[in-house]
Amino acid sequence: MNNNFPPNIHPTTYNLIAVAVGIILVGDLNANEQNSLGNWFMLLGQYLATNASQQQLIESRIENSNININSKKSKNGGGPFTTDSNVSNQTQRGEVDFLLDALDKIQQELNNIKNEVDSDINNL
Repeated sequence: MNNNFPPNIHPTTYNLIAVAVGIILVGDLNANEQNSLGNWFMLLGQYLATNASQQQLIESRIENSNININSKKSKNGGGPFTTDSNVSNQTQRGEVDFLLDALDKIQQELNNIKNEVDSDINNL
């Protein structure tokens, strides 16, 4: 994976580029086409956000840095970094491995579907 994408540019410039692309895309599209394309981009964004949040959750559990300041323990005076036992999140490693395996299978299936759709489009 290329670590230079998205580029390290000023946030305002990054947003202005998105606005410019949106204005360009509107061009000759009617309202239904704009709506369809806009919904597709929103779905793409939701997919990226959901994927990233799940990855962050898994990584924070592996690193044992998933702190819930709203927990009963925290509200009853226990600090977020204190624990009643020496149990680590490595006891959840099997669950994490299961989830990672499931994500890989889902990604493979999505790639298969994409390849089928691409093939169908090319055959038109």
